[in-house]
Amino acid sequence: MLALNGFVQADRVGPIHGEFVSGCITLLIGPNGSGKSSLLAGAAGLSSSDEGGEAQLAGQALSRFSLHELARHRAMLAQQAVLPHGLRGYELLALGAEPIGGVSEEVCLAMARLAKPLGLEKLYHRQLNTLSGGEQQRLLIASTLLQVDPAINPDAKLLLLDEPLAGLDWQHQLATLRLLRRYADLGLAVVASIHDINLACQYADKVWCLHQGRLAASGPASAITPALIAEVFEVEVRLLEQDGLRIMLPIDEAEPQKSPTLQN
Repeated sequence: MLALNGFVQADRVGPIHGEFVSGCITLLIGPNGSGKSSLLAGAAGLSSSDEGGEAQLAGQALSRFSLHELARHRAMLAQQAVLPHGLRGYELLALGAEPIGGVSEEVCLAMARLAKPLGLEKLYHRQLNTLSGGEQQRLLIASTLLQVDPAINPDAKLLLLDEPLAGLDWQHQLATLRLLRRYADLGLAVVASIHDINLACQYADKVWCLHQGRLAASGPASAITPALIAEVFEVEVRLLEQDGLRIMLPIDEAEPQKSPTLQN
């Protein structure tokens, strides 16, 4: 779906070789400054590759797409988005629907579908500047999902989110990850950066671990090992496995060693 062929931005990320596949959730992990945001911006066509590398969507270089075409083929949730002052929640989503023809009956139905899992029923009619950061984030996620909802946008191919879980409580973090699964199952290539390594390993089809701008590891959850975490994050962890789940627990060197167990 989206291929990165030697994608590089000097002193930020790359060269990266890899592919984000239709129907697959790829979650990016890595320390701050490891290149996750730069990689997502390049995958969205918001920045170009240096040194001859490129990103291709469905076999065509992103540089050949107009901004209007990009807006129909992919949606991107950036960090620290600037919200228009004075708008209400439903008006923010209406803006997200502009690239796909504006508000329609199908768009309203999609907004209703997103309202329950993200807890938006009481937010749609409130002004954005009266909302908490987490409430604003949930509306931004909904607006991004709306833009590439296959039920209303048949051209949608790619969903990109930069730290969508930031500022969310646990309930809405899990609801967001389940929505990403739903959109992947509808045929989109879904890519997001998150900081929770355990959630990444639980919900991703593939995990990409970035370190100092390079791809340190990629693959299923089993590719993320205690040795990799120690090298990339400089944190010692122990790996627990039970009922098919893998959980990394940080080791506090100041505390006596214990033998933790997982309980059902």
